[in-house]
Amino acid sequence: MQTTDAHPNLTPRPYRKILSRIGFLTAGLLLGAGLMRWYDAADTEEHQVLAAYGQQHRSGPWGEIYSTPFSISAPEELLPLRKLEESGTRWLFPNMHYSEVERLLEATGLPRSLVAELTEPGVLEQTPSGMEMKPSAKTLMALPAGPRKKLYQAVLEHPMNRGQIIFIHKDTLGDRFGRTHGGEHTLMLFKQLCCEHGDYLVFSGLSAVLEQLPTYEEKRDFMRGLTSQRTLTLRVHIKPGEDTSDLANYWGKGMKGTDVRTIFESIAATPTGGMLGVINMLPPLPSSQMFLYPMPDNPLNGPAPIRDCHWTSFNFFNDVAEPELGNQDFYMQKLKEEYIPAAGDPRYGDIALFTKPSGAIVHSAVYIADDIFYTKNGATFTYPWMLETLPDLIKQYSFQVEPGEKLVVSYFRNKNM
Repeated sequence: MQTTDAHPNLTPRPYRKILSRIGFLTAGLLLGAGLMRWYDAADTEEHQVLAAYGQQHRSGPWGEIYSTPFSISAPEELLPLRKLEESGTRWLFPNMHYSEVERLLEATGLPRSLVAELTEPGVLEQTPSGMEMKPSAKTLMALPAGPRKKLYQAVLEHPMNRGQIIFIHKDTLGDRFGRTHGGEHTLMLFKQLCCEHGDYLVFSGLSAVLEQLPTYEEKRDFMRGLTSQRTLTLRVHIKPGEDTSDLANYWGKGMKGTDVRTIFESIAATPTGGMLGVINMLPPLPSSQMFLYPMPDNPLNGPAPIRDCHWTSFNFFNDVAEPELGNQDFYMQKLKEEYIPAAGDPRYGDIALFTKPSGAIVHSAVYIADDIFYTKNGATFTYPWMLETLPDLIKQYSFQVEPGEKLVVSYFRNKNM
């Protein structure tokens, strides 16, 4: 009779089954742990790669998007320094008479002496379309803070003055003027001509600063700092194997010369997927203008178009820009005939109108995705075509509403889109 003691190296069959199962379980746990570590490492690496593309925004029909903030400024060859210095500050008050402008100035709370300076002959003049004011640098520097803000608000009531008023985010002052020729002196002059509005300094009086800067380098650096704008790039993340039908439907509007669907499918077919810049999916006109400052128009070609926010918004899907869309009568007619109020959430290509509670339009921009818009914040060369967030746009344009009031943002969609 054999016993287990006679064969010490043998394990009874029931115990061998138990040990075998324990071995398989242990191996499975070790393999699972290894796979989890590999998965976590791969997931971490993917997130690190995506983080390199900037801030992730809310997902939606536009997909998974990332933005990276950066700054741009007008190139030196576009800065007409001598012309800007010699032309002075000019504020237009259309369809108004001398007495109406005088009452407007008094309503701001300006001292009587400054009202007299701003209404004397040579400063306030009658024109065929209304009144024109050319305040001296001395008078501009002397404006008290409260009345200055009210005066700038009154000036900005008229769209043709948008190029005379510039908004500068307070956080950007160091980057704009801190490392330039004569930076401290320039910044002091600049602040003397500003009023405060939330996160922004509101400035007017280019020539008043330029005429007090002694060197070309200081004038150039001041203008480059003044035209600097904070904007952002925007990219769509396409995952490997992703069904891109919804992305193509969202971003494919107005793309007559490019098959966006094929581009998305091609990227999704790669082992790692990839990123696609939104600038590559915009219609030809905004794609060619993005992050650029407008070049001067050739006067031999006739009157220059007013390339402001409305010209930019209503020409978004046009192959060739309609020059008259900077004119209120034309863009309002187009709005009535070719657009309807957008039902539901805004979508790519919708036009956003920023209005006062009274209904007066102060700005328009094109909705891109999440809270990001395509915009041009003024008609002059100092404003580029760029991307900007809704909170920043509201902060700027709320300067034009009364205390306690809020801007109203309404969306309109092209009937053919």
